[in-house]
Amino acid sequence: MIWLDRHLLLAVARKDSGSVTAELVLALPAVVIIVGLALGAMSVQLQRMELVSAASTIARAIARGEPIEIVDALVTDLGERVGFEIQEELGVVCVILRSEIGILSIDLTGLELIESQCAKAQGQ
Repeated sequence: MIWLDRHLLLAVARKDSGSVTAELVLALPAVVIIVGLALGAMSVQLQRMELVSAASTIARAIARGEPIEIVDALVTDLGERVGFEIQEELGVVCVILRSEIGILSIDLTGLELIESQCAKAQGQ
């Protein structure tokens, strides 16, 4: 009897062994897509944080009256893909930076990050 039960269990185990592989094949693409979307979202947020930091640094430098060479160096450090704009009104200097969104070398033409930071001009 014990011998018969073992063979029956082994037969049942062999019958179900392919279902695990099939389930893995079906679930793996979904997991890869979810992980890819999460990494892409984190990449965009990192780009945004870099723009916020750079815009505030440049706005403070302009507001303090730093030499133009320093401001130019800060803008040059951003790279060619970042657009730069300055607005000055009522003693406040605002810097607007625009950058195309880049996720893992995928071209997302038309989507861009725009960040604006302001600083009160020195002596105002």
